[in-house]
Amino acid sequence: MPVTKPAILAEVPAATIEWLLEPDNPAVSVLTRRTLLAEKDDAAAAALWQRRNEYAPVSAILGAQHADGSWDTSPRDYQKYGGSLWQIVFLGDLWADGSDPRVQLGAEYAFSRQKPDGGWSANPKARYHMPCLTANVGRGLARMGWERDERVVAAIRCIAEGYERLGFLGCSDMQPMSLNGYCHMLAPKVLLFLGEVPRKLWPQGAEGLRDACVDALRDKQVFRSLPEEFAEFQAKVWPAPAKERQHVREQFLAEHPVLHYKEKVGWMRFGFPLSYNSDALESLAALMAVGETPRKEYQPAIELVRSTADEQMRWTMKNSFNGKMIGSVEKKGQPSKWLTLRALQVLAWAEG
Repeated sequence: MPVTKPAILAEVPAATIEWLLEPDNPAVSVLTRRTLLAEKDDAAAAALWQRRNEYAPVSAILGAQHADGSWDTSPRDYQKYGGSLWQIVFLGDLWADGSDPRVQLGAEYAFSRQKPDGGWSANPKARYHMPCLTANVGRGLARMGWERDERVVAAIRCIAEGYERLGFLGCSDMQPMSLNGYCHMLAPKVLLFLGEVPRKLWPQGAEGLRDACVDALRDKQVFRSLPEEFAEFQAKVWPAPAKERQHVREQFLAEHPVLHYKEKVGWMRFGFPLSYNSDALESLAALMAVGETPRKEYQPAIELVRSTADEQMRWTMKNSFNGKMIGSVEKKGQPSKWLTLRALQVLAWAEG
């Protein structure tokens, strides 16, 4: 049965499609064929897919790798944005080819930094894990071919067990400082990770974790998370002794039964790749990745994506880590193939 192309393509100039299909970015070119044009790989596309690690940013990252698979000394694994764990995240975002021995070496180094509970931490000596970092590293590894590896599944289990133990999405010490009671930035990262692992392999608790992340994004229309009352709350909670902050939070919420959530401005300026933070476009892609239905609550974010296209139906890079990460990914202030592909995928999903 033939696959129907998304209706959004009728709005996209032929020149933009040809631009996405250019071979300078093999991953975007082939993914455009697969996910937008509904084409099966021919010999040329298959050959181009094998050249993903020739893409300049991927080549730069792999070219800076040390002989042991790392990119920096182990105490700096989380160094923004040259540390070893970040390279796994970025390589995954850039669809690096996991069959490359250099990628495999880097993956094994990342696994060597994994905590006994399955997570990763910024501090190699720490006993705790960071759920956002765990989701990011796990996603990168899964994207590059380790999606069925028990160590990747263990990372999902680690985040799910942490959520169940704490009763909220976030780190162990952050809830008293948040009016939401969860970390809005974490939700899309967890969903993106889950979306890279076959659902039949998800460990116990992963479905509940998925639903909690979806609920968090849906309830805030994706790009709203910080209440107008937050500054007032901070002025009260920060001076309080640590053991009293939860009580301060509860009292503040009792005195402010209705919170007025505003737009998360940074999430309305799209970038690629992203780190521990997110944006509205990535968050919609995360919802799409776990099979969420494009509900009415997501429409403001979907309309935001649509409204930020230029006349050629291309999306401009507004946020960038160029100059901070190894290599450079496109140019800030210029149309981005990565963002355009992601935006068109999201708009195609929104049709459903």
